[in-house]
This record gives sequence, structure tokens and C-alpha cells, in this order.
Amino acid sequence: MTRKFVSAEEAVQWGFVTKVVPHDKLLEATLELAEEIKQMPPLSIRAVKKAVNKGMEGYEFAEHILETLQKTEDAAEGARAFLEKRKPEFKGK
Repeated sequence: MTRKFVSAEEAVQWGFVTKVVPHDKLLEATLELAEEIKQMPPLSIRAVKKAVNKGMEGYEFAEHILETLQKTEDAAEGARAFLEKRKPEFKGK
């Protein structure tokens, strides 16, 4: 909003980004992040993407979808896996 450029270090400090990598390591870091996201519950990931794309309206959407996601098979699987100290096996249901 101030039209000031923010350095990568400042962006990390302020919480705008979580990680900064050299340009020649960008593809590798991106693929690692994609692999990490791939292990997450697919219904939740889709919901987060929709909320982000909705901008400020995403907050209302997030409240609504959170109630829905809590009733999914993936939510139950996540809780079971946590209690059983194992990696969850999400199915997108």
C-alpha cells in the first residue's frame, strides 16, 4: 500500500513469505513445497485455494467451509492418524 519495495529479508521478517531461496534453487524449493502440499487433505487444500481467490470475501467462505470440512472422512482420518501417531491417508472424501 505504501508502494515501497520490500526486501526478501523484510518479507520473511514481516511474515509475508515463509522462505526465501536463491533463484537457482527456486524450482527445487517449489517442487519440495508441492510435494508437502500433496500430502495434505485435498478437500482442505481446495477450500484454501478458493478462499484465497475470493480475497476479502474468503473469510466468510472459510467459516462456512470449515463446518463442512469438519464432517468429512478426511477430518476423521486426520484425527485417528494423530491419535495413532501415524501418517494420515487422505482420500479426498
